[in-house]
Formats: sequence, C-alpha cells, structure tokens
Amino acid sequence: QNMAKQAALTTRQRFGRTLQFYAPLYVSNYCCNYCRYCGFNSANRVNRQALSIAEAVAEAKHLSGQGFRHILLVSGEDPYRVPVTYFETLARELRDTFASIQIEVYPMQQSAYERLRRAGIDGVTLYQETYDPTIYEKMHPAGPKRDYAWRLSRIEAAARAEMKSLGIGSLLGLNDWRVEAFY
Repeated sequence: QNMAKQAALTTRQRFGRTLQFYAPLYVSNYCCNYCRYCGFNSANRVNRQALSIAEAVAEAKHLSGQGFRHILLVSGEDPYRVPVTYFETLARELRDTFASIQIEVYPMQQSAYERLRRAGIDGVTLYQETYDPTIYEKMHPAGPKRDYAWRLSRIEAAARAEMKSLGIGSLLGLNDWRVEAFY
C-alpha cells in the first residue's frame, strides 16, 4: 500500500495529470498462428494485406495531420511477410514525424528489438493473452505463439534492448480476470 501511494505521487510529480493518446496503424493482417479467439487467425479465410512502406507512411502522415504525435504500429504475427526490416524502414521514415513510435507485432529476439530501437521505435507492447499455461496451450494449438515460455520471455528481451516503453497484457475473459490482473 505504501509503495503504491509513493509510486502514484512520484508519477504525478514527474508527469502531472496528463493523458497520452496514440493512434494505432494496422500495417498487416497476415498471421502464422492459430489462436482460437483472434480474427487474424491463420485459418480464417479473409483477405490478407500488408501495406507497402509508401502506403503505411501515407496513412501515418494522415494520422499526424490529425494531431497524433504517438503511433502504435500493429500487425498480425508473420515475420516472413512483415519482417524486422519492414519495421526498421518504416520507423526511419516516420521518426521525424512522431514523438513516439511503438509496436505491437510478433515477439522477437533481443537483437531485433535493438535494431528497431536504433531505427526509431521506442516501445513494445506484447500480449500474453493469459498467464495460465494450461489455458494458454488450449487457446494456441498451432503456430509459433504456442511456445508459452518463449513468448513470456520476450518483453524482457525488449527491456534488455533498452526500449523506453514496455506494455504487457492479457485478454480478459480467457481466465478469471482477477488472476490475470494479478499476473
């Protein structure tokens, strides 16, 4: 309780009472995972698309023109169709336009996160969906995302790569929300 009060006080002292808005930019809906709850599921028969760099830059500049200074690049999890080089190139194109560029994409090795940081990406959000290994296995029957331990370790890899902002999360509803909130 004392630590929570001190953390709240320190946050308010350093940042004031502010809200920071960001705009998500969906750059691809390709995915190589089979997650039972997700619209990007690789088995879903939907039109798949990845924006070209030029298309993504045009969309991002439109968002900037609307007043957004922070952007979150979002994609399905397919490192073959939207590789690290795609995000590096896009970040270099956008880094003078936005105060912050963050990603919510597939989990990566620390070296890939370091490359992205050098290109201008300063934050990573990674959803584990559930922190219960049994439920996780049931929800992820196929694809690279099936590896619970590896995925769980990737936010630490992003931290070691010195990303400024780290976001973790669960998909409330797969398990008791109180348990997920605890984790």
